[in-house]
Amino acid sequence: MSKIKKSIISIFFLLLSILFLVANVYISSNFYNRFTDEVPVEYKANIINKTDNLNFLRGQNTNLQLRLVNEGSHVWNSSEPQPVMISYNILDSNLKAVKSDCGNIVIPGEIYYKYFVDVDVPLTAPNVKGPYYIELNLRKGNKVVYVSDEKIKIEVR
Repeated sequence: MSKIKKSIISIFFLLLSILFLVANVYISSNFYNRFTDEVPVEYKANIINKTDNLNFLRGQNTNLQLRLVNEGSHVWNSSEPQPVMISYNILDSNLKAVKSDCGNIVIPGEIYYKYFVDVDVPLTAPNVKGPYYIELNLRKGNKVVYVSDEKIKIEVR
């Protein structure tokens, strides 16, 4: 085979390699963009209430049974110096805070994206009867890093 043919074949494969590399970069960047849209780079949770009866007596002490699903990219690690905690605010029927920063329960273990943990959060019902809402938060140290959009309605009688 002549040197010219070898040179042409070498240039062809070099161009093919460059084309393949560009195609991979394009595909990878699209995948990464979709992944970061689906998995926010922040703290986020799906908080599922597993408590059946949400009717309480005034001042009653009880536990909210919750399932916390990690939907953010950060791992909830209880062994860190500032572990992720769940806290809550009690809101009246006008969504004004009656009690703030209650609970502050450390989420146990290492909870990765899409993993979950069940926790019991102690709750003291307000002393005045009526409807109330529980607004759940994730905290890291003294900072609230996530506030749940959904509120749990309770009735105090």
